[in-house]
Amino acid sequence: MNRSNQYNCSLTGNLYPIRKMLLFKEMNNTLICDVNAKVTDKGLWCNPDRYDIEKAIKQKVFDKLLNKKLIIPSFFTESIERNLRVKILNFIGLSKKAGLLEIGYDKVLKGLKNNTIDIVLIDKEDVKLNSFILRKLDENNILFNKDFLKEEIGKTIGYKNVLCIALIKSKLSDTLKLYFYKLSKFKVS
Repeated sequence: MNRSNQYNCSLTGNLYPIRKMLLFKEMNNTLICDVNAKVTDKGLWCNPDRYDIEKAIKQKVFDKLLNKKLIIPSFFTESIERNLRVKILNFIGLSKKAGLLEIGYDKVLKGLKNNTIDIVLIDKEDVKLNSFILRKLDENNILFNKDFLKEEIGKTIGYKNVLCIALIKSKLSDTLKLYFYKLSKFKVS
């Protein structure tokens, strides 16, 4: 990645691609994390590592960097994770509307065989996943996620329960990969 696309993390000083970072701002003396931020927005760009963010909150680093005594809600980190999850689900709904979503095992398998998909989501509690899917995911460098329940996936795309979906390769799936990256770095293991 080009150095011009990288930015120093406000917390650690390390270089990260700016599109993979989270933006923190002050609004009415309250610290907020803008998960919808564009790379041109101003504020504190930080790597999405939950440990670094929680450490910075404890040590009042955001207060020092923004030169203000900030209010940070007790549920702050949980709200960041929730907002990232909502953003991902919204993008999945958009993918369906754009005709860029394969729904169900058969369609996902077909997409894997034809190498037309970028991202596969499978119900968090599903145990039916076969070795073919796992092998194809690894071979084709496809993002695999098992963080959402079938009810969450289904509700997002207008069904009751959905066990398996895949996003067809597109700019939308590229953007969605960035949010999956942020969520994977931020969520509690």
